[in-house]
Amino acid sequence: MRLILRSTGIVATLLALPVLASFTPIPVEQQVLDALNQARTDPAAYILQLRKYRGWFKGDIVKIPGSPDLVRTAEGVSAVDETIDFVGDIKPMPAAAGSPVLKAAAADHVAEQSRTGKTGHYGADGSSPGDRVTKRGGGPYTAEVIAYGSIDGVDTIRQLIVDDGVPDRGHRTIIFSPELQFAGVSCGKHPEFGTMCVIDLGMNADGTLPRSLVGKSAAPPR
Repeated sequence: MRLILRSTGIVATLLALPVLASFTPIPVEQQVLDALNQARTDPAAYILQLRKYRGWFKGDIVKIPGSPDLVRTAEGVSAVDETIDFVGDIKPMPAAAGSPVLKAAAADHVAEQSRTGKTGHYGADGSSPGDRVTKRGGGPYTAEVIAYGSIDGVDTIRQLIVDDGVPDRGHRTIIFSPELQFAGVSCGKHPEFGTMCVIDLGMNADGTLPRSLVGKSAAPPR
């Protein structure tokens, strides 16, 4: 058993799912998208998951069932309690639809950081998430969240929603932004954290502005 530290948002040793004769494992990217949409479409049910998660803490250490590791958090249960209060005020919103363009841009970032071991949203050439989406034929109006070292799809989204150690809870804000109606997810290995998952989100499937906003003053989501 190891004690590990992880940086929320901006962590994934992926658990192998049991292979049964009549069971097809769900790809981790689909697990992540499903977990994101469960939180968005049914926040009341998501609070029940958070309360269960709270029970796995001892001080600032959390032991997630199914993982051999202990995780040291920055804020302990206080961040979980604050998240429960926040989600309690969230109204159900539409699910985010999968986007091939956003997924391809996310995969580009995973491929690079899997090689370099770096973290963060900017590529080695200085490219931003919007630049990567533009390169894939879309537009620059893209929001991105990244999880390093989470256990599975559910843990990836929980990590980003609780946003432990992130004062402005910016990753949570992006996850619960109803105007971001499309998402592309890519996960892979990371030299330092084991694995990583990148989620790129947009108002349109290609990261461009909706027609109703074209010509108006608008900044790309953070």
